[in-house]
Amino acid sequence: MAPAPEPLAISSSKKKLVGFGVGSVACAAFGVRWWMVADAALVGTGVAVVCVGFFALCGLYCFVRMCDRAPALVLDRDGIIDNSTGVAAGRVRWEEITDIRFRMLGRQRFVTIDVVDPRRFVERGGAVRRLVTRLNTTTLGSPINIATDGLAISPDELFRQIEIFYAAYGRRR
Repeated sequence: MAPAPEPLAISSSKKKLVGFGVGSVACAAFGVRWWMVADAALVGTGVAVVCVGFFALCGLYCFVRMCDRAPALVLDRDGIIDNSTGVAAGRVRWEEITDIRFRMLGRQRFVTIDVVDPRRFVERGGAVRRLVTRLNTTTLGSPINIATDGLAISPDELFRQIEIFYAAYGRRR
């Protein structure tokens, strides 16, 4: 019998956060420029304001995430702690998990975790978080979807590690 795995903490990829943050700032700057050119045209001004607001928030999120020393994902004997995004699932116990699989949305890979009671995860948090989680559930089939692109681990290694922990702790007899 294989020894029980030690807890594993996975951080966010700082390199990817910097890239996303720079891209967000560039898009916000484009929105400011568009706003200046829009000349009070209601639609152009509205689009520019939304662009600046959205991408400024994305850039702020990247900055905050880069300063955050907490791991993005933790695997331990009790389950998974997902802290990888602004709408992360938090603690998911191994007993709650029914299936773990890869999903693709465009070119982005996700580890999708199916749970016994998806509603419990959909109804957590504030209105925006619930809305985004409902959209994730509709799009990817589960409220718990861990984007692998933002983590400092390869998607294949992440999936392998989750399977090791699930085999050790998830199938309680």
